[in-house]
Amino acid sequence: MVKILHVADLHLDSPFVGLNKKINHLQKPLIEAPYQAFKRCVSIAINQNVDAVTIVGDIYDSSKQTIYAQHFFSKELERLDKANIPVVLVNGNHDFIQNEQPITYSYNNVHQLTSEDVGHIDLTLKNKETIRFYGFSYNRRWIPERKIEEFPINQGQTDYTIGLLHGDLSSSTSNPTNYSPFTIQELLSKNYDYWALGHIHLAMTLNQNPLIQYSGTIQGRNRLETGDKGAYIIELQKNQPVKSTFISLAKIVYENVEIDCQLSWQANDLVEKINEAIKNYQLETVPNQQSYLLNIILENAQRLPVDLQEQVEKGELVEVVSDYEGESFFVVVVSIELNRQMSLDAFQYDPKLNASYQKAVAGLETNQLYENIMSDVFNHSILRTRLSDVALDESLKEEIIKEAQELLVQSIGFDVEEVDHED
Repeated sequence: MVKILHVADLHLDSPFVGLNKKINHLQKPLIEAPYQAFKRCVSIAINQNVDAVTIVGDIYDSSKQTIYAQHFFSKELERLDKANIPVVLVNGNHDFIQNEQPITYSYNNVHQLTSEDVGHIDLTLKNKETIRFYGFSYNRRWIPERKIEEFPINQGQTDYTIGLLHGDLSSSTSNPTNYSPFTIQELLSKNYDYWALGHIHLAMTLNQNPLIQYSGTIQGRNRLETGDKGAYIIELQKNQPVKSTFISLAKIVYENVEIDCQLSWQANDLVEKINEAIKNYQLETVPNQQSYLLNIILENAQRLPVDLQEQVEKGELVEVVSDYEGESFFVVVVSIELNRQMSLDAFQYDPKLNASYQKAVAGLETNQLYENIMSDVFNHSILRTRLSDVALDESLKEEIIKEAQELLVQSIGFDVEEVDHED
């Protein structure tokens, strides 16, 4: 039997985004979290005595790495080297190799596929079984070509064959994407024993036999990357289905908490319900050895008084419930979202008004109009240096469009219950 630890998307040096100013003092544990997650990953690999570790791209969050991140990663590779555990790694779109000058490692256990051409590495393991890894590294930020076509069909030259692919699942061979697109059928056609995928930050199984899966990232970095994060230990055995075990690595976990608002609620009711959720997660911190950042979603927020909705949107509520006392494990509310069940077809009664509304929404969804409206923000001298990626944040764009739609409907006074009652 062969045991492989499949990990990807470490994103060392990655910033946490979208945090309340009141909890800026959490920056230190947040910055340390991806490093602690990978250190735990290496410890598990050593304790489990795995036969090899595969790292499928995006070791770093940027193609220009800090000295601290490089030194940390090198020392963790050294730990694996001392344990006689080989490492096979490729570079992804974030840590793509510039000018064909990859960061190299002097340890005998490290095997890096640095070319953008698909190549392979053969290993003879402790039990004398052999394994071949096929893969490639990004030498540029975007690879729209279907690199999967370069992966050869397995000829059975080693006991096991594993594909390493940092890329996007596409629905068809004509579906465009900038990150080495592939279909499940294309992967199956190669007849490999296992496909270790990277790029998508959610652990996801695409096929059972043979097993094809994304390991996800090791540490969520924003409120869209919810739930536990980690890696997989894969067990390969001749003529047996591949076994896969998820290992938890994240020290800090984002979670969504939904609270259904009632018509009679005032500010104190919201505070009480949110504090109940905080206490529930506090009970999970020590058993799971994890801290939690909570995104509170107030469902049916249109039931709340308008003044209270405005106060929540201004951040007054999150200021009340986001206290942090400096515990080893913490639970902190980082955002509160109003989810109003507004009827977005409320303008159907007036064809001209509805056409104008639909035109406004469609226009906002185009990049040009969105950029024009947000240009003062994106081009602000201070914001541009402090928030260099804000213009590329798709979640921000989606949130602004959603808020704009709800504001239009709310200003006329329709909600779901009223529209349904009229029908």
